[in-house]
Amino acid sequence: MTHTNDLGQPIGAPVPDWTPPPRPAREVLAGQYVRLEPLDEDRHGPDLWEAFSANTDGSDWTYRMQEPFASEAALTAWLREIQSLDDMIYYAYVSQETGKALGNGAFMTIAPTAGSIEVGSIMFSPALQRTRMATEAMYLHMRWAFEAGYRRFEWTCDPLNLASMRAAARLGLSYEANFRHAYVSKGRNRDKAVFAATDRDWPTIKTAFETWLSPENFEDGVQKIPLSELTGPSLVATAPRFASSRKNDLGQPIDAEVAGWTPPRRPNDEVMEGRFCRLERLTEAHGPDLFEALSDDTEGRVFTYMPNGPFAEYEAYLEWLRAEMTCSDPLQFAILVEGRGVGTASFLRIAPEAGSIEVGYITFTPRLQRTPAATEAMFLMMQWAFEAGYRRYEWKCNALNAPSRRAAMRLGLSYEGVFRQAQIVKDGNRDTAWYAAIDSEWPRLRAAFETWLAPENFDQQGQQRSSLSDMTEPVLIAKG
Repeated sequence: MTHTNDLGQPIGAPVPDWTPPPRPAREVLAGQYVRLEPLDEDRHGPDLWEAFSANTDGSDWTYRMQEPFASEAALTAWLREIQSLDDMIYYAYVSQETGKALGNGAFMTIAPTAGSIEVGSIMFSPALQRTRMATEAMYLHMRWAFEAGYRRFEWTCDPLNLASMRAAARLGLSYEANFRHAYVSKGRNRDKAVFAATDRDWPTIKTAFETWLSPENFEDGVQKIPLSELTGPSLVATAPRFASSRKNDLGQPIDAEVAGWTPPRRPNDEVMEGRFCRLERLTEAHGPDLFEALSDDTEGRVFTYMPNGPFAEYEAYLEWLRAEMTCSDPLQFAILVEGRGVGTASFLRIAPEAGSIEVGYITFTPRLQRTPAATEAMFLMMQWAFEAGYRRYEWKCNALNAPSRRAAMRLGLSYEGVFRQAQIVKDGNRDTAWYAAIDSEWPRLRAAFETWLAPENFDQQGQQRSSLSDMTEPVLIAKG
């Protein structure tokens, strides 16, 4: 069903009586074959060392952030470090039959206000791989999340990790996106594939798991019906096959080395100046001009897809501005034309260790919209990011925000995917569309921007002679 606001703009479906779910507690989640126990170095360390040691060639660790542990003491030290993390809740996967821990995993990227949670950092020992215990462990994570009230359950992995990619689809998680240059791990580039299930998918997936896990589905320990056949109807998309010509010594596909990688610095009190506009850190002094420029938008269209606004009174806007100007992520900038504030934009999701940064929270007033200054502002922010050393430059927006999606591609950012039920904004569902450019694309994008912004590209009436989208389109690897 299509929902529109009073201005005729498409908006997300209302989410009535939404209450954010609780964060996971450190409690046991028990099934028929396995139980998930909050990780404890003393209780689980010896078992995990024994179980992981069975992987003698280290192949199980290729796509993990960690290397194989050289000793039980090293593993125990890592367990001690992660077992009490606040942002991740780690569990040991313990056999109901033997009482031994055979693997571990975690709830992570826990966002109750968005209704989203991820399962990750999963390590199955050889004794756990391809068993009912392994499947049931994932079911217990998913069941807890949806029964607690989460609307979105995520799984991410290296897209070259074909086993993990197949596992996500088998569990009923639909492919949504591949983030290029998401990390640098072990000195190599790592992209990130994203899969998810939503609460709308859950009834079908739950029935599939319960059918597959039932004793009637096994004869002499062999399944009668594969789980993938049962979960297949819940999938809305499957992943393309990702490949690499590079292999490690075990024959596993790996990505390119990132030689001499040094994380870039965080943005701070930057001033970015071009021919048409100037960007500087947002301060209270910008408030009067910005609010006046926003008043030209009498219908409030600027704020339809924003989490804030519109602001009827200056005091309300000033309260928002004061909160934003003290925040380091998002890091807000005022966009000035002829010395007066006509818009704002920010750097956010700033992750120097991953080499990734996002531009967002963009508010272009009518005075700035569809002007060379608006384009130049986006160029200046992209230029700062790549010249500072970031490898990935992101843009995300409400999937229903067609102008923002067109703008991303016009600026040379390629479509990567849509996260279903990513957030709840203004009491309505928000699916989020993702776009990005990477450092290898920057030279061509910079040339396109500089050509478009050059005085020779505008006639005496200020009209462009060549469109930016014509110049950036060859850089796009995907549109959407």
